[in-house]
Amino acid sequence: MPQNVRKVYIVCRRCKTRFAGDYCPYCGAEKGTPVALRSHGGLLSGLLRFLLSLALLAAILLITFIVLDYTASAEGDRHGAARAILDSARYAIPQSVLDYYAELKIQFLDSWIAAIKDFFVTVFG
Repeated sequence: MPQNVRKVYIVCRRCKTRFAGDYCPYCGAEKGTPVALRSHGGLLSGLLRFLLSLALLAAILLITFIVLDYTASAEGDRHGAARAILDSARYAIPQSVLDYYAELKIQFLDSWIAAIKDFFVTVFG
């Protein structure tokens, strides 16, 4: 007759995952005991990391907006998806910011984009 052996499970105190073995497979706590949280420099370091993340996100959104603007302008009506996304973004952005972007586009971006385009045409044929 087979022996009725029950597997012993441990419930992790940290994440409440049920497991068998020495370490929680979900959070890595040992034998279900909570692992001490590590501090990475306190509140100021966390705030600085948060602000840098926001700045990086803003830069990514700005570059995406510029690429969409030039893609929609270059392709005309053939690139309807870029035009639709760009129009939706323009409704969300204040008009004063769009006016400032238009000035920067005329002063700097048009010449930079033309130089980049010429570079790629020269290098890649």
